[in-house]
Amino acid sequence: MTTATAWVEDHFIAGDAALDFANTVYRRTPELGAELFTNAEALVTWLDRAHLLPATEPPERAFADTAAALQEARALRALFWTVFDAQKDGHNIPADAFARLLGTARRGSDTINLASDGSMTPLAAEGVFTILALRAITLVLAPPPQGVRACDSCGWFFIDSSRSRRRRWCSMKTCGNQAKAARYRSTHP
Repeated sequence: MTTATAWVEDHFIAGDAALDFANTVYRRTPELGAELFTNAEALVTWLDRAHLLPATEPPERAFADTAAALQEARALRALFWTVFDAQKDGHNIPADAFARLLGTARRGSDTINLASDGSMTPLAAEGVFTILALRAITLVLAPPPQGVRACDSCGWFFIDSSRSRRRRWCSMKTCGNQAKAARYRSTHP
């Protein structure tokens, strides 16, 4: 039996919901780590913790077809990896990936409410994928001044909001401490 991932604050450190969504594997580098969307329950729990599900229905009944929702979530995440990797490396965004993002956003445009201040709320659970795609498109078309970066250790994406703009790790609490401890051990045998 597979259990759902226990989502904690350390899973929401990227500075944007689309980047946090892209970070839903244990690590991306040096090799792909364990899947954190282990089942539909893990996906729904993540969406609930990210405050993306509509408030009108209980999370456990969010999707009529949970297997299809899980498949769509994993495909969208892979698309985010393509787009954000290109962006962080200073490459052009692949046209086919951008077109697929636009398609996801357009396909569910009737499942979200777009407020005059630009905030989005889903009218149905399927709207979360539209919202995430629109958030990714926003990061691509209007990137933050500090840009999208990836952790030197695990490959998770983040927006570098540090004062010096020299952040190298997804979180000092995890990868940063591990890197500093390893560096200390190598200089103090």
